Amino acid sequence: MLKKIINLAFILMISFVVCSCSAKSEAEPERGRKVEQNEQKVGNETTSEASWIKKTLQKPEGAEFVNSLNYLADGTIRINTVDQDFQNSVIWDTRNNGDSWDNADADMSLTVENGYGYHYSAEGSLYTYNNRKLILSAGEGTEVKTININEGESISSAAISGNMLAVLVDNMNSMQSRVDIYDLKTMECRQLNNPQLSEFLTSLFEIGGSIAVDSSGEMIYLAGIEIAQYDLKRDNFDYLLDQESLNGLVNQGEESITSFAVDSTGNKIVLCVMDLAANRSKLYMCEKGIKKELGKASEDKLRIYSLKESGIRQAVSLFQEKCPELEVTFEVGYTGKDGVTLSDAIRTLNTELMAGEGPDILLLDGLPADSYVKSGILEDVTGIVEPRKDQFFYNIISAYNGGDNVYKVPMTFNIPVILGDTEVVGANNNAELMEVLERKAGNGIPLISPENLSSIAGSLFITSDIQQETLDEEKLADFYYDLKMISDKSISDEKRQSIDEWHRLTYWADQYPTMNSLPELDIYFERAQFGIDSLSLFENYMQILTVCKEKGLSYQYINREKGNHFIASNVLGINSTGKHKDAAKLFLEYYLSGEAQKAGVYGGFSIIRSNMEGTRYVSEGGEWMTSTSNKDTPEEVLNMYAITTAELQELIAFFEKADTPVKDNAVVIQKVMEQADACLFEGKDPESAAKEVCREINLYLSE
Repeated sequence: MLKKIINLAFILMISFVVCSCSAKSEAEPERGRKVEQNEQKVGNETTSEASWIKKTLQKPEGAEFVNSLNYLADGTIRINTVDQDFQNSVIWDTRNNGDSWDNADADMSLTVENGYGYHYSAEGSLYTYNNRKLILSAGEGTEVKTININEGESISSAAISGNMLAVLVDNMNSMQSRVDIYDLKTMECRQLNNPQLSEFLTSLFEIGGSIAVDSSGEMIYLAGIEIAQYDLKRDNFDYLLDQESLNGLVNQGEESITSFAVDSTGNKIVLCVMDLAANRSKLYMCEKGIKKELGKASEDKLRIYSLKESGIRQAVSLFQEKCPELEVTFEVGYTGKDGVTLSDAIRTLNTELMAGEGPDILLLDGLPADSYVKSGILEDVTGIVEPRKDQFFYNIISAYNGGDNVYKVPMTFNIPVILGDTEVVGANNNAELMEVLERKAGNGIPLISPENLSSIAGSLFITSDIQQETLDEEKLADFYYDLKMISDKSISDEKRQSIDEWHRLTYWADQYPTMNSLPELDIYFERAQFGIDSLSLFENYMQILTVCKEKGLSYQYINREKGNHFIASNVLGINSTGKHKDAAKLFLEYYLSGEAQKAGVYGGFSIIRSNMEGTRYVSEGGEWMTSTSNKDTPEEVLNMYAITTAELQELIAFFEKADTPVKDNAVVIQKVMEQADACLFEGKDPESAAKEVCREINLYLSE
């Protein structure tokens, strides 16, 4: 599902250009420019008869993002690109496999609202589409044809060759993808029912996919974690590239396939990928070659490990550019896709660490970091951090390390806050908050919005004292009862059951700490009395300020009787037995310089104070900047204003009060939220849920 979201976000980000650009680029880029490529050979000695040779294609000058990619019948590769500002939509052709690009004389006459770019059939006919509609033309003066799909369905990708149109459709109700085949002469549609293809399409829905066809219109290709091929004439399903081979061509986790094209022989594949670290499109030409013996991988690697995928990957890429002599690898222990559980991943890592074979740098988010300190696994880095402590929000670094020497360095942080009237924010602890909410229930306005339920549940748990050395079963049961009270007094049974999986508590746990539901709109338009948000970006703060000013509300730390809680993120620790401690310390110093954090977005405020300055969100005049609305109620608009210098200083002062890290062991959060879902959506009683959690988790915590 993550890959689907990434691909969709990329498409939506650039699609608006199509509706506003002219038929030709305003600036005619240089024609026939020669470019250089970097070659890389990949292959599989045991499972593949042939290797694939990958060559990076230089994009045309000024082209930053690739909207579409197609092979024409004569072997021409055609792309639609926009620049870094998502402007100047241009069609390019290359007839020499990417050695040079020419500005194509191509039809750009069709547009569709929120379209996904200009696409071309093997014969060069234009078509374009959005998630609900596809329109196509056979050429100037010909009839424009339109295809609409049903409610609850979405067009994921489409390809045309001759009179055959193949559409990859996602059904949001059945959670299944399918392929529709249209005869463009009669406009009759049929669906493919091959069992192997259907099984492949089931997995494709979860991760997102793309479709392509060959120039004959007889072969369909589908890209997911493999590239599959389906012969329409022979009803035969096979794989062009298995998962291992495709992983050799695309850096999984760092790159996501957005489109692809296969030539008429099936021996050449052009891949368009989104470079997630650099935030730009890349093109690869992949050609089938003979079986090759790969050289042994360099043993001189700086290994950086994260339990889950992280934005720190961008910093890794930037550091690699600065230290080309040292190979830097980024490893993710838990993906949720390979049968490995969170606890499995942590146990595997712990085994490596205890054997002295672990990664050099650990991203400690979700890991049992305190036990690593007690076991001597983490290197003392006080000497690197403390001399520069005035440059940081050192109160957060110090609190996260218990006020002692520094072993764990949070690079970013956010503050879970409660937003409401004086009664709500005046509650000193969770028990007082529940008393306030029970008094407020039934006054005509729901306590919360359904979409904020998961953030409320998660934030109340991680700021509570339920977890110490072990989980307190009685307190956990009380916590589940509190959630049921809030839910029962805010959300009808029918509405509760309609809450989708992305707003349930298990999904919040899986995405933690990046999953926030932004309750400000619902509070502002009186669909909720209070909410819990996370101060993690200036945009959050701007929305909170508007609500507080215009509705007479305020925000405060949650459960502050137990401390002013903060969430530390992108927490770095150095393995004391690592093979490259000097290089690991160099990476830490580089990250603390602020260069890496200025180059990317990491889902939290920087620990570096200077990164609070110079932001475009701060202006002395506090003028209007933008507005936001809910997609279901676009007429309800919340205005957002620039943060004044005084408001920025208030925010900094608020951060300086943070003194207590939340308890956010990933395994604990996942299990607690699974059973919270069972209580809220399946009718499980809180005592049984708490007993099940404690039986499993307390055993895990004792290991």
